[in-house]
Amino acid sequence: MNTIRAGPCMNVKQWYTSCSFQMEELSLMEDAVHYLDVSGNLQCIKDAAANFQFMLKALLVYRFEIFVSTVDLMEISAPLGNLLVFYPIKANALFLKVVCAAIRELSLLPACISENQISVRLKLTNLPRSRATEVNMYRQLSLAGQGYICCTGVIVGKSQTSKYTQSTRYICSDPSCEGNEGNHFIRIHVPGALEFETIRKDFKCRFCGQILEEVISCRHLSDKVIAEIIPESCLQNHNHSRFKQQTITLIVRDELTLGLKIGLKYMFIGIVRRDSYSDKMITAIEVNNALEDFVSEYASKPRSIEVYFKYKRQFNFIKMLACFFGGEISPPGTYMKLKLSCLLSLAAQTVSNKQVQPIHILAVGRDTEMLHRLLQYAMQFTSRSVASSSGNNLVSKVVPDKYNNSNYFIEGGSLMLASHGVCYMGNLSKFKKQTLERLHSALSSGKVLIDIDSRFTKGLAVSLEQPLHATVWANIDKSYQKKPREDSLSTCTSEPCSIPKNLFQGFSIVMMTDGDEFSLCEEVDFHVSYQSLKMSMEDDQKDADFPVSFADFEQYFKHIRRIEVKMSSEAEKLLHRYYLAVRKARNSDDGSAISSLTLSSLISMAESHARLGLRTEVEEEDALEVIQLYEESLTTRFGPSILSVPPLPHLPGGLLKDYLNNQENKSVLQRFKTRLQQFYGLHPGHEE
Repeated sequence: MNTIRAGPCMNVKQWYTSCSFQMEELSLMEDAVHYLDVSGNLQCIKDAAANFQFMLKALLVYRFEIFVSTVDLMEISAPLGNLLVFYPIKANALFLKVVCAAIRELSLLPACISENQISVRLKLTNLPRSRATEVNMYRQLSLAGQGYICCTGVIVGKSQTSKYTQSTRYICSDPSCEGNEGNHFIRIHVPGALEFETIRKDFKCRFCGQILEEVISCRHLSDKVIAEIIPESCLQNHNHSRFKQQTITLIVRDELTLGLKIGLKYMFIGIVRRDSYSDKMITAIEVNNALEDFVSEYASKPRSIEVYFKYKRQFNFIKMLACFFGGEISPPGTYMKLKLSCLLSLAAQTVSNKQVQPIHILAVGRDTEMLHRLLQYAMQFTSRSVASSSGNNLVSKVVPDKYNNSNYFIEGGSLMLASHGVCYMGNLSKFKKQTLERLHSALSSGKVLIDIDSRFTKGLAVSLEQPLHATVWANIDKSYQKKPREDSLSTCTSEPCSIPKNLFQGFSIVMMTDGDEFSLCEEVDFHVSYQSLKMSMEDDQKDADFPVSFADFEQYFKHIRRIEVKMSSEAEKLLHRYYLAVRKARNSDDGSAISSLTLSSLISMAESHARLGLRTEVEEEDALEVIQLYEESLTTRFGPSILSVPPLPHLPGGLLKDYLNNQENKSVLQRFKTRLQQFYGLHPGHEE
């Protein structure tokens, strides 16, 4: 360290201030070296430098990426942590000095490489949550300072990937000047900077004062995307709001652009910047890091459910829950199989990053209003729900980019915005044929296709695809019929239906809610009407008469979504053999195809059944129960098979008592397993 002496133009106060500043900077640099060492980043810098040495050609800029945990950094050095959080540009310059010193002292790169050829980017892995660093709404951006902020939200749209200048080289225009050669003038993009701040025509040479010229061949471009997000709470259909939420604009660069998917929830860390787009000033967030958000609230088992779990654990616990579920809408025993299907579908929406096949439900019946109310009730237990209508876009909408950053901007549709939640279609009869075809394509392939017209691509039309993460629920009146067309419409039961036949195959469960007997339908209508009248008269005590309240169900679903389940070999073999047999049997009988996604749907249903039963392993009982439910769905559509599963959408009176009897259920499952073995023998398949 050089000694600082007070000269004739420097008073004692100025000398003392300068000396204190250098001492403080030296202390921060020592803390930075210590953090780089204990965090493993110093070794990463050595490895990156070694990789640069093996390259055949020299680089203009040597980039080093340092992952920083602000929590760990605060524990090592609070001043350095505060500098990073509230003054990121200064902190980046400090770490750049440390890295350059380490490279020079350890001889990691050739000595001919100057400091202005080294770029260091600090990527934050977390950020302390406080009022100063957390942003939830757009209006809070105007109050943010120059430090880092974090914002959690769902991507509702993003632009086409465009290019920006990451770095470039300038030389002096005078051939005789020292600045005409070498790497004296290198421009590197810094967070928050605009394109014209990196590329300009008024830079002057520090040696002679002449205007600098850019060496176009040295310009290095990288990817850039502009995205828009909103809080996830805005995508909860059961929380109706009169106000439209203003989106927050994000500027995402480099490798972070690759992982961004419309409809997924992320936590973004970045700094606030203000740009001018189309003569409008827009406040945006320059993203430093994007982390996919899987965090959910922890919840224990509700006391009321735990009591029933101990009492009816062996076979009837889940059936008991289905009996109590939606009691405010329809009394116990009515719409039992639809309620059970909703429970399975909700249990499949886990909080882990494991890819789980969604359980799509189509409810078919004459009382579509009741089906609508039941599905709307069940939607309240999911973290995200989007209601699709004929006026909304089902998949996406491609429009010109309002930010003038690229050729087009993709606005997410209902299927994309409902990722890891429920996309409620309502009554399918209100949709056009084109919309139903798009829905069938998404359900059958498990992917959402985004069609981009040639007027946006300046060439051939292209299609982008994204995995379907949403669970689709819908209903239809089986007596409804549009103008018939032989090539696209078919009947699913003895009565006409308006849905194309192949659309049924995309749904995991197609549940017919009308009984065969007229007297049963009358009894169900009576019980439902009586329950509605009773609930309207006792609105203040609507949870008092139910053994499991709405709040208990809400807590229960939060608890089971954190349960990780694994498949036992017995259950997996049972499901696989059934899939091979039923695909062969149904195809040979009436020519109807069983979807290729059926096996993954059955596995997802079995895992959900185990999760509902508070188990961590899928047992043979779970596989038998979901096969029985799925076979009942097939029987109502294609007719009975040797498995002889009678359709029982409702279980009033004595049937409900037998349905919830432990011993009776055990006997029923054993008989069903025996018939299942016979079914395998009649329709053998090639086992993998």
